[in-house]
Amino acid sequence: MKTVGFTNFKSKYYFVLVFFLLILVIGKFWYFSFLVVLSLFFLLVNRFLNLIKIVYLRKILQIIFKFFFLIIIVIGLNILVFEVFTIPSSSMRSTLLPNDIIVVNKLKYGPRLPRSPLEIPIISRAYYFNENVRKKIRDYWWPYKRLSGTDSIKKGDIVVFNSISKKNFFLVKRCVAISGDTLNIKDGIVYNNGEIFKVESTKFRYKFKVKDKKAFDDAIESLSLGHIRFSVIKINGYLKAILSKDEVEKIKDLKSIENFQISLDPFRAKKKLLAKLPNTKWTYDNMGPFLIPKKGLQIYLDIDNYLLYKRTINKFEKIRITCVGDKFFVGGKVINTYTFKKNYYFMMGDNRKASSDSRVWGFLPEENIIGKVQCVLFSNYKNKFQKKRFLKSLN
Repeated sequence: MKTVGFTNFKSKYYFVLVFFLLILVIGKFWYFSFLVVLSLFFLLVNRFLNLIKIVYLRKILQIIFKFFFLIIIVIGLNILVFEVFTIPSSSMRSTLLPNDIIVVNKLKYGPRLPRSPLEIPIISRAYYFNENVRKKIRDYWWPYKRLSGTDSIKKGDIVVFNSISKKNFFLVKRCVAISGDTLNIKDGIVYNNGEIFKVESTKFRYKFKVKDKKAFDDAIESLSLGHIRFSVIKINGYLKAILSKDEVEKIKDLKSIENFQISLDPFRAKKKLLAKLPNTKWTYDNMGPFLIPKKGLQIYLDIDNYLLYKRTINKFEKIRITCVGDKFFVGGKVINTYTFKKNYYFMMGDNRKASSDSRVWGFLPEENIIGKVQCVLFSNYKNKFQKKRFLKSLN
């Protein structure tokens, strides 16, 4: 009876193992099959170790195996499931605050596989001792590959990604436009495919005049908005402050203020922007409309499209387009159109006036995306533990 039972048990193991390996190869439900294969691997190896008759040797090998198995689990979870990041700046305030510790869900869009040993946790530390490897820290050893996810990137998602200029520098922004969308920013308001893109937590800079300072101070204190005084600056007779929608609704109709309006920044045109096109005066608050590049999208090459997409094509599409007069060349050949090979996204911070985002550095390629922000794990804002932000989910 025992022999038959063991045989049936072993047969079931092999059947389940083969079944889930097939699923893994096909690429469907890889996360379920990965867990099952990992569990079967642990059970089979542990069963094999139990067959060792020398007790001392068996215990030593079991300890070593469990230690390395734990490392495999930690690495697997970090690469395939989730990762923890710290918010360094105020560009997403008040959705995310400086020093927030966030959990990034990698299953949502599908985990991006490592492109070098230096992207594998724990293992990467061993490579840092090799000087020759450290010199290649910016290089990719393996091609880009992303496993299937449970969903695609949506407008409004808060996303963590690698900076397009610094490989090991991570940013968190909100996706305001996906591949193929038409984006337009007019007087600080974002329009996606002609419709206003609304985010309740978005902050803008507003300006207003105070008729009665004492009445104003008393009013904002009674509304629990006393903190506004510390961020207000005075320019040309106006007070300027970066406010959320909720804060605006509370103070815009106060009798102690007048001329309340959004504050635009025309001087921003002098600073670095996504592109500077002829006959346009783009600023942080006014730019577009333009298309977000999409895989398979074909554009006609004129001077505006060339200047708008040149950096993206040359850097991420690995094709060098040059312009001579009114003609465009690739490898010495004249071209009139270009078809994109990848999907791109447009990212912006909720704190619009304190965010360096796609308005500055351009379109974000899909390969740079790490995952979606799932929740705030905990917060040490202003070096104080914030109870209300513990395990706070995000919209």
